[in-house]
Amino acid sequence: MALVLGIDEAGYGPVLGPLVCGATLWRASDAQVDADWWDVLADAVARAHRGGDARLAVGDSKEVFDRKRGLHSLERTVLAFATACGLARPVLSEWLTALGAGRLGDACPWYRDIALPLPRDPARSAASGAAARLKASMDGHGVGLVAMRAAVVTEDAFNARVARTRNKGAVILEAVLRHIAWALERAGGEPLCVRVDRLGGRTNYRDVLMSAWPERPLQVLAADDDRSAYRLGGRPECELIFAAGAEERYLAVALASMLAKYVRELLMECFNAYWLDRAPGLRPTAGYYTDAQRFLADIRPLLGQGPPAADVFVRAR
Repeated sequence: MALVLGIDEAGYGPVLGPLVCGATLWRASDAQVDADWWDVLADAVARAHRGGDARLAVGDSKEVFDRKRGLHSLERTVLAFATACGLARPVLSEWLTALGAGRLGDACPWYRDIALPLPRDPARSAASGAAARLKASMDGHGVGLVAMRAAVVTEDAFNARVARTRNKGAVILEAVLRHIAWALERAGGEPLCVRVDRLGGRTNYRDVLMSAWPERPLQVLAADDDRSAYRLGGRPECELIFAAGAEERYLAVALASMLAKYVRELLMECFNAYWLDRAPGLRPTAGYYTDAQRFLADIRPLLGQGPPAADVFVRAR
């Protein structure tokens, strides 16, 4: 048996809102580690939503999530997997704690009260039946979800790290390395296989990995336009693959992408609710550049009336 860790982010590009790095940790038989898990778990999951198909859609969050359809296009799948591995919680604050996100900073007041009840769309996100089918499928096919994690980088923390490093990419890389370190601690004697979507087009991770684990020998297995692969020696042995389009190749990464996007959408709901309370009738924003400029113009009269100042929550890069 081996552990498989899938990692992906949501919110790297927006001007407003948090950056979230999601991770899903699995245990798989040796024969299933490199298998196509969409095929392995085909009785419970599919790559996309299809009318009349009760299976869970698992894919790149940019493809699966349809804002017009509603949050349930993410929520049903994410909460079904959370239920199947014992991580479901009734409110957002408790769920973030279970995901290892910890307490969010007080500099952004919209994170001070995040007791949103989950699911947000109970009728369309009902997942108990899907979770039961999923667990039965995983139990029967030698592939099982062990844990889910989410690292939340709030806007103020993002700006602080960019100011120190002068490198936006370093912020998400730090979150990725924290997830890998967490999985290595959990692995014990089991080998760990890490699958990560390429980070901002970076192709070389050798120096980063050597700096993070200087006591471990590092072997470069592949370094080309398609993927960068490494092996960390020591115990547990760890194979790491940073691949272009990893959400399409690895179900573990696709689910991490959906988890990260779902957590970000919930936190954006808190963000929008805070400003809507101060400006009734305000149109919410998803935080991406063009609409973020519209939103900032709409709330400009409020920015001189007390904290937070715009430079706290408007992302630096």
